[in-house]
Amino acid sequence: MMNGCLLVQSYAARQSAPVPGVTVTIRGEGHAPVTLTTDETGTAPVIQLPAPDKALSLDEANTQQPYSLWDVTAEKVGYQTVTMQGVQVFACQTALILLEMLPAQRLGAPQPKPESFDIPPHSLYRPQGPSSVAPAQNCPAPLVLATPIVPTTITVHLGKPKESARNVTVSFRHYIANVASSEVYPTWPGVTKPTNLFFTPAKTHPCFLANIASL
Repeated sequence: MMNGCLLVQSYAARQSAPVPGVTVTIRGEGHAPVTLTTDETGTAPVIQLPAPDKALSLDEANTQQPYSLWDVTAEKVGYQTVTMQGVQVFACQTALILLEMLPAQRLGAPQPKPESFDIPPHSLYRPQGPSSVAPAQNCPAPLVLATPIVPTTITVHLGKPKESARNVTVSFRHYIANVASSEVYPTWPGVTKPTNLFFTPAKTHPCFLANIASL
């Protein structure tokens, strides 16, 4: 067992200003809850959390979960409570959570229910073992363009290269924002940009999680 880090930052709508004094509670199975408070910059102290050995995420044939899971709840009087379930923490990495704190409803209105967002398992995690091999396909020879061209759409294979999985076509903008960042583990050598980026299902609440740096 190794350690990873978790960093939480809270902002008002559209990151217009930091929100200090937010109580952040971190819970993990088999661990006592930990409570932190955001400072005047909206940042909570960085906390170290147990995580599986880094070697698990470097082994392509591994079927053990290579990250630990944590639930994070953010609360402050005058704001809606936000809960993120399934936050992934990798060994030797710092996971960053950016929270947009939404104002509570006005006096006399029904009390809003706490907002809860479930983060799905990482796309590379296959607890059931390797999938069946996809049938061979006739692929065109690679072509190197003299001038880079940004495509309008891109087709994504929902699995490893040789796995039998569905192909989905999405816009290039959507691919960069929601797909590319979750196709690799942040522990892989050469990964220097934010990875494992998860947007919440509710478009009105743009919280997200990114593993951003090595310890």
